Amino acid sequence: MHILSIHNKGQLHKNNKTHISKKNIVDEMIQKKKHVFIIIYMEGCGPCNATRPEWSKMAHTLNSQYANNDDIVIIDLNKDLLPLVKNVGSVNGFPTMKYITNKGHTIESYEDSGINNKDRSADSFINWVESKVLKGRIISTGFLPSTPEHVYKRLTKTKGKKVKGTKGTKETKGKKGTKQNKQNKNTKKRR
Repeated sequence: MHILSIHNKGQLHKNNKTHISKKNIVDEMIQKKKHVFIIIYMEGCGPCNATRPEWSKMAHTLNSQYANNDDIVIIDLNKDLLPLVKNVGSVNGFPTMKYITNKGHTIESYEDSGINNKDRSADSFINWVESKVLKGRIISTGFLPSTPEHVYKRLTKTKGKKVKGTKGTKETKGKKGTKQNKQNKNTKKRR
């Protein structure tokens, strides 16, 4: 996974080895058929200042899970550099969040995405990224990783603990000998 914060022209033309390249790194990633998720922000913009920390939290949370996935790119881009970048489509306001793939032929705005909750939180960004990258595939835990409960666990690092106010987790359901199932059996016996 690649996480790029590009605030000036010098950063735009550096590759991973910090050599200056003729092509900018954003266009390079798009042309390599990567899953590119980009936030385009404007300095001094209130909504941008509120959204960027959530974007960063999403990037760092996903980086721990997808560190070995070279196909995911998360970018934080200053709007002043837009004239130098191709294949991002139109930008009508700030911040603008987009998913770009297929060498720039497929572009989807976060606001037009199919996810239910678009509150610009790290949780909703994670759901959006995983809806595109995983495309409904099941991971080893046996359920879609973008459930609110699963995202919450990653954000708070409560691995395997029951989240207050939920009815058990899919991780513990059906496993013999788990603490949750023993509690359920004891409750049934008392009835």
